[in-house]
Amino acid sequence: MKSKFLKKKSILVILSLFFANILIGCSIDKSTIDYSNKENSSISQDQKKETSKDSSKEVNSTEKLGKDENNIAPEKAKVSGKVKLYEGTYFDDRRFGDNILESSCEVVISNVRDNSFDFTIYQVDGKTENKKVIFLTNTAVFIGDGTKAAFYGKNYTLNFTFPNNHRAYPVVTDMQISGFAPLEGKTYVNNGIPGHEFS
Repeated sequence: MKSKFLKKKSILVILSLFFANILIGCSIDKSTIDYSNKENSSISQDQKKETSKDSSKEVNSTEKLGKDENNIAPEKAKVSGKVKLYEGTYFDDRRFGDNILESSCEVVISNVRDNSFDFTIYQVDGKTENKKVIFLTNTAVFIGDGTKAAFYGKNYTLNFTFPNNHRAYPVVTDMQISGFAPLEGKTYVNNGIPGHEFS
């Protein structure tokens, strides 16, 4: 009788160990699967970022381009602007007077917030006044002491400075942008800001 009891007990112990090993093996496999799923998820997110389109391409009226990935989300920007940036068009100041430029750029500012603003860059044909987008709408954030701004994209880093050429500080009537070749070394002005008009 004792031998039957011992056989049953040893079978029960063997089965318990067998099922315990199966369960342990399943939990190890599950954590491996979870880890590889997380790894694959981050890889696919990186691949999505890598496939975003370049913002400097030309756009015709029926074509859409992706935005340059912005590395700093506007809601996470912590520097408040110390300048008063107005929505509107800032154009190449070389267009004043009798200067007819063959081609120039315009920067359209929109959605101005306490710590960021949106911008779009157009190239303008001097003869026909036709415009084409050369840098899609993206968001720049104020940096440093709040008197400068920057856009940190995947392909470009643009730096915005606001010189006080028309003695309007803190109102921004002038801006200079570096980091995008068509804008380098030029000043862009907005002479339509109420109380700060000039010609």
